[in-house]
Amino acid sequence: MKKQLTKISILAFALFSFAAFSQDKIQPCVTYEAMEQHFADDPEAKKNYEAAQEELRLQLENSASKPASAFEYTVPVVFHVLYECGGPTITDATIMQALDEVNSDYARRGADTNLIVQPFKSSYVNSEIKFMLAKRDPQGNCINGIVRHDDAKTHWSQATANGGASNSYWAYTWDPTKYLNIYVVAEIIPQTTVTGGGIIVGYTYKPGTWATGNPHDAIVYNMNYLSGGGNSPNTRSLSHEIGHWLSLSHTWGNTNNPQVACGDDGITDTPVTKGEFGGCANSLTTACTQTSPAMAGLNNVQNIMNYSDCPRNFTSGQTTNMRNTLAGSVNLRSNLYTSTNLAFTGVDNSGLCVPKAEFFSTNCSYTVCAGSSLTMKDLSYNGTITSTQWTADNGAVIASPNATLTSIMFPNVGTSNVTITVTNPQGSHSKVRTITVVDNTPAFGPVAMESFENPGVPPDWTVLNEDNDAVQWTQTANAAYDQANSFMIAGATNQPNNSDILQMPIMDVLNNQGNVLEFAYAYRQQASNQNDQLKIEGSKDCGGTWQTIYTLNANTMQNGSGGVSTDDFVPAIYEWKIYQISSHPNWQSYKTSSSVMVRFNFIEGTNGYGNNMYIDAVNFYSTTGVNELTKSIRFNLSPNPTTGESNVSFNLNDPATIRVSVIDIMGREVLPPTENYYQAGEQVITVNKNNTLSKGVYFVNLSYNGAKMSGKLVIN
Repeated sequence: MKKQLTKISILAFALFSFAAFSQDKIQPCVTYEAMEQHFADDPEAKKNYEAAQEELRLQLENSASKPASAFEYTVPVVFHVLYECGGPTITDATIMQALDEVNSDYARRGADTNLIVQPFKSSYVNSEIKFMLAKRDPQGNCINGIVRHDDAKTHWSQATANGGASNSYWAYTWDPTKYLNIYVVAEIIPQTTVTGGGIIVGYTYKPGTWATGNPHDAIVYNMNYLSGGGNSPNTRSLSHEIGHWLSLSHTWGNTNNPQVACGDDGITDTPVTKGEFGGCANSLTTACTQTSPAMAGLNNVQNIMNYSDCPRNFTSGQTTNMRNTLAGSVNLRSNLYTSTNLAFTGVDNSGLCVPKAEFFSTNCSYTVCAGSSLTMKDLSYNGTITSTQWTADNGAVIASPNATLTSIMFPNVGTSNVTITVTNPQGSHSKVRTITVVDNTPAFGPVAMESFENPGVPPDWTVLNEDNDAVQWTQTANAAYDQANSFMIAGATNQPNNSDILQMPIMDVLNNQGNVLEFAYAYRQQASNQNDQLKIEGSKDCGGTWQTIYTLNANTMQNGSGGVSTDDFVPAIYEWKIYQISSHPNWQSYKTSSSVMVRFNFIEGTNGYGNNMYIDAVNFYSTTGVNELTKSIRFNLSPNPTTGESNVSFNLNDPATIRVSVIDIMGREVLPPTENYYQAGEQVITVNKNNTLSKGVYFVNLSYNGAKMSGKLVIN
């Protein structure tokens, strides 16, 4: 699932406060929700976690098992930045600044330490824990500690990712006994049934939640809250999540929800508290009963493991707990700072690496009309880049070969390979993308109708089976609105959420702006809760990018067509409906393009296995042209009214195939249609020769070169 994220300026970040969390339904941390979901899925895991916590407690009591207090723990860190073309991302500089501020929090060197109230000011000590960007990946390659991944999971589904079977979400995790892995994503989509919705800033799992080496042993963090500077609540949220990763609880205990009840985090120099959600209340006021006499009446509102607007400190007890966790054996945190691992991760190396080349088209498409251009943007990373070089084949013309942003024009149909090469003193790296250049000669219109009479997919049309399964748009002779055939989706065997596309050829709408585009369809809804959709999608760049013109839902489609039934649907003529695409307001934007494509995207409902969908008689015509054509060929019905037969007369300037049909006011074909090839000159076709039509009003339709003319016939 994708969401458009609001871009928040650096100034807004700097001014951001946890008060905004409560106002905008922002949840700073969902660590315990993630843990509880895992425990619900795997009850044995909770037992293992509780045993691990007891092990940490015993290790804390055994001071001999820990290094001296002056020992500095160095933790190698890797940031995995997930992003999509066209979506939000974050700079290396912002990430590095955030990590510097985390180190400032853990070293007690923030500019705001003078604002911490006593006794917590004197309790806040340098933890001697340092976080350094890894300079080597698990294969020994040089990195700068920030790795970028083009992945739709930047829209991180908390509900899906937290499950034990969802390791695909954690595919980038490097061995967590060697690295602290931090996933940086565009958004964390909440479990709304638990959190009540809203924006999640971050979460992790406390040590022992997962088995040693499990890829879930990582932090997930929303990139919109990774900047601000000046020790803002934003970057201190990352210090908060690292605190959890080092086994700290929230100041009010092991829940995500402050201000509910007095709670204890198990550390003697942090007061029992209800916690805060925004604001910066008097730090010496609490109504909670303290388990430690030394904490009587105190409340550490400014604690980084709280949700207040003024997070500024850890306590010495929290620091001892975090150091103990690093010294302990749970999840092998004790391996992280060993000299062997620091050498393996290269934390003391320069980090001057060969850059990794990467680029995208700014419209995220690599299909273009011949003679048109795409703009390419350099998104290379992993090192300072001193030169950039673009090249392309098949006659492509590059506007700025050495710029980070350039337009490239593709004159020749076929494929063109675009290459970017980025260089610095450490070396060069290249990335190639293949561009599909499409012949944009219109193949449908300016007057055309397709009723799928010839075998197979019509020339220049395309059937796309998005799910690569057995169900797709298929020609059928079982039903038709015009003549004998149509295209259909066999819904009864279609799996949930499958997408199948029937794509039209290119049309020149720019020079035929008065044309009507319409099609006939028939559909039966399998059940009233079946939520099938037919998305009518358009492209103005030869299929490079697509937008939805209109979506026909199941209820709209079945109404006046096949209704709701489990019976296998084969429509009668009166069960077909006409939809005029060109009448939708969204069609206006397509009138500026001579390279328009339209496609019919049928999406099976979430229940799957619905009923049948049919499409026929896709028609692109000029209403003015049809009226004038009617006059020019002198289309006429006579006698009219009549008690019996009537003559359809017309004049042809050139030989043509003519089809004549008669329908009633319900749209049902009431006489066998006739279709013949006629020479130029005056022609007459007689209808109702055997006086089979009852009294009433009928319509006589004449099809000529893709255009339809219709005349009303009255039988007395």
